[in-house]
Amino acid sequence: MSIHAVTITELEHHNDRVMFFSVTKPEGFHFQPGQFVRCGVALVSDPKNEEDFLMRPYSIASHPQENRISFYVARVLNGALTPKLFDLKVGDTLYLDDTAYGLMLPSRLETGGTLICFASGTGLSAFLSIVKDNPWKRFDNVVVVHCARCAKDITLTDAFSQAVHEQGRDVNFRFIAATTREPDPTQCGEINKRVPQAIVDGDFEKMGFTLTPQWVRAMICGNPAFVDSMKKVLKDRGFTAPRGEKLGTYVAENFW
Repeated sequence: MSIHAVTITELEHHNDRVMFFSVTKPEGFHFQPGQFVRCGVALVSDPKNEEDFLMRPYSIASHPQENRISFYVARVLNGALTPKLFDLKVGDTLYLDDTAYGLMLPSRLETGGTLICFASGTGLSAFLSIVKDNPWKRFDNVVVVHCARCAKDITLTDAFSQAVHEQGRDVNFRFIAATTREPDPTQCGEINKRVPQAIVDGDFEKMGFTLTPQWVRAMICGNPAFVDSMKKVLKDRGFTAPRGEKLGTYVAENFW
């Protein structure tokens, strides 16, 4: 494995907690929508060895055919890397592994039905890449559920809408915001509780979904507690993970 120097080409701080940025795409770098790659900074002026870098895995938000690699990142208070990332600007250098990883892929799910992508925080990144890649060639409809503490942390709605509109799939797509600690009642999402609890409470049925493996395929990406809770409630409803060559009705990726 080798590490490439890349240049930040765009960077937007959506607020003091989340940011979206893109870097130049190394020649020959390949990935599938849904995968992640390690990205980070150099700790010394002339880095040569693995220990000279501070790297973390981040899900890729861009499409494989774009000439950039994009990321949606949250600031981790007292974190080692993200405070450094939030201090960067366009033109600065970052470092990227030459290999992407991850098995949270639409191709590992049974075809048909409605694909529901459940994300917590910046685990949403991978689903932007997936939505850009015409998931309707495999599924009838696509729904993205983004869970965050407050409405101000749900900042990629327009990016999803644009990607969907460019593919002419507006009528086959829905974005659902879920807020868990929004203090302003006028800013709450369609779901105003933790998503696993909303499933248990039947909130998705109230919105018109039949949340069973007969009708739905699920993808889950986010923090470990969110992923574990989601896997449990879906398994309780009969959803199964892929095994070997056997396709599943849900796939999941821990965001860290």
